[in-house]
Amino acid sequence: MARFNTGIKTMLPTIRRFLLVITVASLVGILIFAYLHFSENGYFAAFSETPSGFVSSGAIGAIVGLLLYFSNRLLDQWIPWRKNFAARFTLGYLTSTILAFVATFGLAAVFVSMKGEDFFWEGYSPYDDDMNIKVGILLAATIFIYTIIYALLYSYQQYAVAQLEHLQQERKQTELQFEALKSQLSPHYLFNSLNTISSLIYKDTPSAEQFVRRLAQTYQYILSTQHRRYVSVQEEVDFVQSYYYLLRIRFQQQLSLEVNLPASVLRSRIPPLTLQILVENAVKHNVLHQQEEKLFIYISAQDNTYLRIINTKSKSNGPVHSFRLGLENIRKRYEFFTDKKIVVRDDEKFTVALPVLADASDAKGDGSSDRESRRFTYANASLS
Repeated sequence: MARFNTGIKTMLPTIRRFLLVITVASLVGILIFAYLHFSENGYFAAFSETPSGFVSSGAIGAIVGLLLYFSNRLLDQWIPWRKNFAARFTLGYLTSTILAFVATFGLAAVFVSMKGEDFFWEGYSPYDDDMNIKVGILLAATIFIYTIIYALLYSYQQYAVAQLEHLQQERKQTELQFEALKSQLSPHYLFNSLNTISSLIYKDTPSAEQFVRRLAQTYQYILSTQHRRYVSVQEEVDFVQSYYYLLRIRFQQQLSLEVNLPASVLRSRIPPLTLQILVENAVKHNVLHQQEEKLFIYISAQDNTYLRIINTKSKSNGPVHSFRLGLENIRKRYEFFTDKKIVVRDDEKFTVALPVLADASDAKGDGSSDRESRRFTYANASLS
């Protein structure tokens, strides 16, 4: 019984739609009949005078309405409005007009052949050319208005769907950025930073002061970008520099970061914290306990189309849950900006290739950016 009730509830919108189509189409059929009777006889007919004319006109209208409804649903699947609006409108109008003409004149001929020429009203003749021309003009005009209304309703529906999808995407992107932000504001990260400061403050005061400044810069960047969908690669690189300084205090010569990017890529866009997450993952996923163990991280461009982050591999720290979560977070955020996929390759070195999201200024296509290309290299940053 519950399944039956669920089935009925599911069918209710379709049933309401059919009833609406039948009601409106029947009324249009009756109105056309009333107008034709008035144009031929000079007065509006009463229902008692020609009930068969009213009923049959309503029935013809309902049948034509259902034909148009189903034919347009099929056309929506064959030629979507979104892909080719003009072709869909033209083909929809022509198809609906042909169906309406065939159904209207065909059904009228069937009724007349069954009940006689006076079926609609006394004096009606299916061979009256003037009458048939009037019917044709009324049908063509009615179908044109119907097609316009159908297109407007579709446009409004698509606008509403697009707005809803946009809001859902913004919400999802905000959630992803919040997850990335939360990982950087974790108590564990803050504890490690404070622990490093406490170890430096007495034996190397200048380094401790510099460490605090860089730590403040990282938090300032994290908080200032929490509501931004993307930042420039230059901003992200500057942030990674500060973050790299904090890591170098902990790991000394065991860690090396090199950034080598052309100016055009530095002007491109990137979701906030993307590079930092990948650098952090490289450190988390490799063992740096022994002095001879070293980790090298390279950030470069591939044909100005991909941003490559490569790190060498040492002994693994074991499964790092946040490692895959970080990659998945970056992958999902990139889906909002491009159809290109993030490429991850795990062989002798671990490589992540991020599609370059070109800035609006790069779309001009002038060659000056290549001639003026300047490269930034941050290798073995100074601890002073």
